[in-house]
Amino acid sequence: MVVGVNEYLVEEPMASVPAPDYTALAAAQRARLVAARRARKAKVVKGALAALDAAARDAAAPLMEPMLDAVRARATVGDISDVLRRVWGEYRPG
Repeated sequence: MVVGVNEYLVEEPMASVPAPDYTALAAAQRARLVAARRARKAKVVKGALAALDAAARDAAAPLMEPMLDAVRARATVGDISDVLRRVWGEYRPG
């Protein structure tokens, strides 16, 4: 027996499932993000992200508190991820 090989193949073509149109949802989410960024205090967010950057550069520093501080300052997941990518880079397999 070989694992990962389909012994019984179906000759009939697979039914096509139409993808939903999410353009309205995407536009609404972008608008929410713009509104959230306008409503937050940019200096507070910038300071929290700078603290996260410093903690990420110190291998002995805990990251949870600086990360939570950034979230409390209303930093987005993208903001936080950008900081960590800038410090550590991006994983590339192989």
